[in-house]
Amino acid sequence: MHFQLKIYICASFLVILGMCGCYTPPTAKPLTTVKPRENTMATVKPHKKKESYIIGQLDHYFVRDWRYIVIHHSATAAGSAAEFDRYHRKKRGWENGLGYHFVIGNGNGTPDGEVEIGNRWLDQIDGAHAGVEEYNHYGIGICLVGNFNQSSPTAAQMASLSVLVEYLQNRCHITAENIIMHRHCRQTDCPGRNFPYYKLLANTFRY
Repeated sequence: MHFQLKIYICASFLVILGMCGCYTPPTAKPLTTVKPRENTMATVKPHKKKESYIIGQLDHYFVRDWRYIVIHHSATAAGSAAEFDRYHRKKRGWENGLGYHFVIGNGNGTPDGEVEIGNRWLDQIDGAHAGVEEYNHYGIGICLVGNFNQSSPTAAQMASLSVLVEYLQNRCHITAENIIMHRHCRQTDCPGRNFPYYKLLANTFRY
């Protein structure tokens, strides 16, 4: 009798729970792991369309007697030619503004790998980037946005830099030995310890 009563009570309790809907097992969707796409640009030059665009823009201007290409980093996480131009005019007091001839964006301020042409290239005037008269007068200053003591240039930046350097070598007859980092001409760590200088040189012409 007691056993039947216990069964009846348990059955009644389960029926009540079912009617009240107190417990419904969760039906969460299974988690999916999305793998990041592999970076296929690490050792690849820009797409031909982009390469043609860069060269097409540069072909509009005559060039003078340049002898060096000097590579810099901005030592900032973000930036653009316009931002650096304002800084150089207001803080440095440089009448011609942006000290570099070219700036290559990293996606923070300008699109990743975008080459910005400065007024010093448009007007073919001395740079204000090297801190040494010879390299300011004869050196084409290229600045990659980023702090390469803390990070490395993006694949897109390096691809654009390779195209730009190759073009400038051909156009201005600059030897591979004269493609230098800022720290080669003055006491500085620019363009940072993580800048892949020898990888860049491996993609340049040897005259």
